[in-house]
This record gives sequence, structure tokens and C-alpha cells, in this order.
Amino acid sequence: MKGTRKILALLLCLAVSGGLLPGCGSGDKGAADSSEGTSYTEQSKNIVIGTGQSCGTLDPLQSYDGWYAVRFGIGQTLTKLNDDFSVSGWLVEDNYTVNEDHTVWTFTIRDDVFFSNGTKLTAELAKASLEHVYENGMRGTEYFTPAAIEAEGQTLTITTENPEPILPNKLADPYFTIIDTTVDMSRIADEGPVGTGPFVVKSFDPVTKETVVVKNENYWGGEVLADQITFLYTEDQSTLTMGLQSGDFDAVYNVSMTSIGDFENNEDFTIVRTASGRTAHGFMNQNGVLGDEVLRQAILRCIDRESYCANLLNGEYVAGKTLLTSASAYGYDELTDINAYDPEGAVRLLDEAGYEDVDGDGFRETPEGEKINLRFVYYTGRPEQQILVEATQLELAGLGIRVTPEVHDTQTVIDMLGSGEYDMLCMSINALNCGDPENHMNTYFRTGGSYNSFGYSSEAFDSVMDELSVTADPDRRIELVKEAEQILMDDSVCIYYCYPVMNFVTKSSVSGITSTPADFYWVSEDTDIQVS
Repeated sequence: MKGTRKILALLLCLAVSGGLLPGCGSGDKGAADSSEGTSYTEQSKNIVIGTGQSCGTLDPLQSYDGWYAVRFGIGQTLTKLNDDFSVSGWLVEDNYTVNEDHTVWTFTIRDDVFFSNGTKLTAELAKASLEHVYENGMRGTEYFTPAAIEAEGQTLTITTENPEPILPNKLADPYFTIIDTTVDMSRIADEGPVGTGPFVVKSFDPVTKETVVVKNENYWGGEVLADQITFLYTEDQSTLTMGLQSGDFDAVYNVSMTSIGDFENNEDFTIVRTASGRTAHGFMNQNGVLGDEVLRQAILRCIDRESYCANLLNGEYVAGKTLLTSASAYGYDELTDINAYDPEGAVRLLDEAGYEDVDGDGFRETPEGEKINLRFVYYTGRPEQQILVEATQLELAGLGIRVTPEVHDTQTVIDMLGSGEYDMLCMSINALNCGDPENHMNTYFRTGGSYNSFGYSSEAFDSVMDELSVTADPDRRIELVKEAEQILMDDSVCIYYCYPVMNFVTKSSVSGITSTPADFYWVSEDTDIQVS
């Protein structure tokens, strides 16, 4: 208890000493602050949000940092995902059109949008922002490859090299956050982009990950109700819970399943829950000992996902089976899991394959006599990760497989996923980041995908993805996704532990903080706090 209080005190001390927090929580703020052109009074609406998730930089093209440009209200995309994963215009009107073969999409940029520096958003500036993605980013072509991007007035036309039947979905990904590229961007990583969102960056600390945003006085979408929002980062789950209970935080993203009950039926707090497109993945690196499919099969058959969710995760998660959440239309109840829970079968598999405990230390060696010690990398920014990894370690020890957990911060684990520096790796990923799984499947499982560093390659899977990428019919797309999922299951590629239910817990005085299935949208111009 004392240790977590010290952590919280340190976080808040850093914020105050840096002049980032005029006060702590509850909207009852102290001294005036006139930075960024906003005049703060004692009645300023300042909100403090605690989160175990944060970015390494504020550059939307680095890693998955674009998520935070949108989450923090700094930037917006041309289109936006709704709660049912349908797509609407955001910076464009809803009346976009496409030619018959889905290679030419025409959008109308809204005529009332301005960047935070007061510059009007035109099709030419939107074009420049998209071109910036392809000139300076690493993942653009995993979404689509433009043959041409043309601008005339407020009309933006995107011609693609291949048919792109779900291009509006892909443009909703925060990787395509629209920013003003005509300004000096040499310090975008630390100072953030010039975007169109309701807030602008006041400060960002790349060490503590603390981010402070203030009201965008040039916001195009109506009155911005909050004056300042501070995002305080810690992956210590008890610190997040205690900070909310003590009043140091006005809201916390993704309160742990072991703590959320403390806020139930309490009039001082509001809980916003939502199903998400997330899946907790357990990647298995085939470039090492896990290149043996028999070993991967045995591991999968030893993991009791139903029990994990019911008992260890307090029923706040749905047990995994397929790559895609049971809440989607992609075959959870239809597909066949050849590696369903079967601990006795797992033992037989290893015995028959020659995995034996030769030296008598309680753990098996490979058929070639090599010791097995699987480095299982995880992070604590999402509360289920440590529980899943430690439960897996215990179950695999019973199978005679040694597992060594290795914890890092979230960004380090993302980097390790990209580099392949692990044997096993646990990560919660939104597989429906475009409201459709095509991009996720290409990124993580297609041969050569930017985050497929674990050695999986399947001609059958790649062929299905080739067809999916050019298929417009929604029913056929669903069937192709199911085919691809079944291939991944049959190849024993990955552990699909569970599907998280996301939450935000806020003080009852706070409104307009959202937990959405897309998981991009946290704050908006409607985010507010009552002050006394």
C-alpha cells in the first residue's frame, strides 16, 4: 500500500513541479495559467485522466502513436467508426462515392473545418497529409496503395492501384490522422501535430509519458467544454484504482477486473463499459523451438481459457477461441478449434513426439535433447496480461514446459513484437481497428506483414487475403475472413486468450468521456466536469 502511494505521489509531484497541473482532480483548480492562449481561472474545467496506455511519441506515424493523437483529442481522421463498426464521415461529408470497380473514391472535405492554428482544411491540405503518410510512414501500403491523390477545392479523389472496397473504413484508422504538413514538423514527436481536434498539446514528457492538452480555440465542431485535460500514465493497476478513489484522478481508463467492483453501485462514480474489437493474443515465435507445430499444439491444448475468464478475470472477459471476438459475425460459434482444452491430449502429443525430461529437473527437453525455457513477454498496462501469462506459466509447468515471464512497458513490448525478440508474447490488440479485420490479418499474419516477425507463412492464408482485399460483397467478405481464421487455427499459430470488455470509470461529475468498441475515441468537445 505504501509503495503504490509513493508511486502516485511521485506522478503527481512531477506534474505539479513541471507546472502541468494547476491543481489535482475534481475541477477545483488553483492558480491562473495563460499558456496556449487560454486563460484559466479558479473555475477552470481541468480534468485528470489516469491510464495504463500511452504513446512513445506524439507523431501519428510512429508505431501506433496515432491512436493517442485521436484519443487525446488532438487529431481527427477523414472518416470515423461508429459503435456498430459502420463508417461515417468526420472531416468529410457522408456523400462520398466510388466507381464500379472500387478504385476511384471521391470525398468532399467539410467546408467548416480548421486546423488548430486557424488554417482552413482544404482538399489540397488533406492530400498533403495523406501523402506524408506514404512518404514518411512504414505501414501505409498495408492499408492501401494509392495510384494518385488529387485535390480540387474541397473535393478529394483517391485512386488506388487495386480495388479497395472498404477504403472509408481504412481511412478511419488513426494512422491516417489529418495534420497540417505545411508547418515546421521537426519537433512533432515531442510537441505533437497541428490537427483538427478539440484540443492542442500543451506539453508531453517522453520519459513519464504525461501529456497535457488544452482547449483548441479554433475548434470547428462547436464549443469545447473542458479547458485542460492531463493524461497521467502508470502501468501500476493499484495506483490507477487508488488515484480514482482518492480523487487524484477524475477518470481512469480500463480499471482492473479485480477492482472495478469497488465502483459498482456507487453514486460518486460512473462506469462506461463496452464490448470491443480487441483480442488478447499470445504470439508464439516459430523462429525458435516453437517452430515445431506439435509443441505449439500441446501448449494450446493445455490452456483453459474458459476457466481463466470465469475465475481469474472475474467474468469481465469472454473466453477466446478464434482470432475475432465472439461479438462479431466472424465465426466464433462455427469454426472448429482443433486445439480445444485437452491437457491429457497435450501430454500424449509431447510424449509421442519425444519431448522428455531427460535430466530429471521436472521440465522436458526437445527430442534433440535441448533445454526449453520460453521467454514470455508481457506488459501490465492492461490488467489481464500478467494474470494470463502467470496462469500459462503454471499450466505449462504441469505439462513439463518451462516458461519465464518477462515484463516490460507497453511500448517496449510493441517494439519486441516488431523485432521478434521473444518466444511468446502477450498483447491485447484491436483486430477490428478498421471496423473490419483485413488490415489486422495482413499486419500480423500475412507473409511479410510489418508485425509478423514470428515466422508464420502460409500460401493458403495469403491467397484468401488476396481475394478478401478486392472483394466488395459483405457476405463474401465474412466467409473469406472465416476461411482465413480457420487456417490460422488449423496451423496452431497463436493463442487467442480472451476478448476484453473495455471500460472507463469516471467521477459522477465528469461527462463526455467515452469507451467505444473502436477504442480510438476517449475525449471530445463534449468532455466536461462540473465545478463548484
